[in-house]
Amino acid sequence: MTYKPIRYRLYPNDAQRDMLMRHFGSTRWVYNRYISEADRLYFKLGQYIKRDEFIVDLARLKKTEFPWLSEVNSQSLQMAARNAATAYERFFKGLAKHPKFKSKHSKQSFQCPQHVRVLFSESSSQYGRIVLPKIGSVKAKLHRRFEDERIKTVTITMEASGKFYASVLLDDGKPKPQADIITKERTAGIDAGIKKALVVYYPDSTTQYFANPHALEKQLQAIQKLNKILSRKHVEVSVEKDENGKERKIRHESRGYQRVKHRLALVHEKVRHIRQDYAHQITHRLANESQVTTYVVEDLNLKGMLKNHKLARALADVGIGQLYNFLAYKLEARGKNLIYVDRFFPSSKRCSACGRIHQGLTLKDREWTCVCGQQHERDENAAINLAQYPFLEENSREGRDDPKSVKSSPRAKDVGASALAKGALQAKVLGSLEASAFRRG
Repeated sequence: MTYKPIRYRLYPNDAQRDMLMRHFGSTRWVYNRYISEADRLYFKLGQYIKRDEFIVDLARLKKTEFPWLSEVNSQSLQMAARNAATAYERFFKGLAKHPKFKSKHSKQSFQCPQHVRVLFSESSSQYGRIVLPKIGSVKAKLHRRFEDERIKTVTITMEASGKFYASVLLDDGKPKPQADIITKERTAGIDAGIKKALVVYYPDSTTQYFANPHALEKQLQAIQKLNKILSRKHVEVSVEKDENGKERKIRHESRGYQRVKHRLALVHEKVRHIRQDYAHQITHRLANESQVTTYVVEDLNLKGMLKNHKLARALADVGIGQLYNFLAYKLEARGKNLIYVDRFFPSSKRCSACGRIHQGLTLKDREWTCVCGQQHERDENAAINLAQYPFLEENSREGRDDPKSVKSSPRAKDVGASALAKGALQAKVLGSLEASAFRRG
């Protein structure tokens, strides 16, 4: 099946806002209780908590110890328990870290898997209603209509700015399209960077540059100013004891502090929306490119790169991970392929004409000339090499080390040993695509 998400802005009244906050708190409590019980059973008794047993026990607790849980949608509570169970299962399988407790100070969310209706206006107005269980009919800006698709689930979120959104996941009932065969004539390479967000080399030997929107950089002065004002506002911290006698620290924020905090959240939201909108525009354009059925990108270690304090802010501002994620699901929906190349493949240092590797190349060297006479622009050369990667022989992927035969800029230094990892390089391909056969399985 093919799923499509649509995000709508909600405009709840005071009573509905109160019910939404109750849903956020109750589902967060269920999620945290599951994690707490799972930790207690596993680390103390060596036992595993079963999701279905927890849900049955939850129904009993609603009638006895925690009657306030009955005020919210029961299916939303069950979804919170299932999400916690999934997080714990991923932890045991080594796919994720130990799940953390959810905080009321972070982004809030809950899910409604059933009994949700989206009511569009009969006129041309974008405003309509979304009917949520236990909450009622909430005003919403329905900027995008749908007819035949079935609502799979609806996720309600509250951003730090206090705005409410409903993410409606639709199922169109259609099977996923078959992936195209990977051919050299319809494969493009994409190199991601900082100065240029993406550099794309197409099969017709043309190169396209997508600029970095610098969303954070343009709002950085406003963010720094608000942070400075926020640091001067009054905040008190008191220590109180709960029912079990445990001490808890409680923050008491002044109204001035809350006002500035809200203004700061709005600026961060603006940055996020600019970056997200730009990513959607780029990836939509790439996914609809008629001459390309396969894109090749580098499997970057983004977490490791963000540890570089000199480049972390600039890298985060580009949003490379978001670009790749958007491109992946849009290509999959169109039956196209996305190949991730091993991060140790020297895409920038390798001459795309002869295959020699320029070991002395540094980040400052934007242009260089190979001994074969081919002149290269660093990012364009990397994109060309990525486009060639799936069709290179195994030994050709590593290239030929010949740093002395390369004419480099005066700043270039010979780094010595090759940066390639030992062993065969492998392509991680979207879905069940087999790198050896270059077909979708």
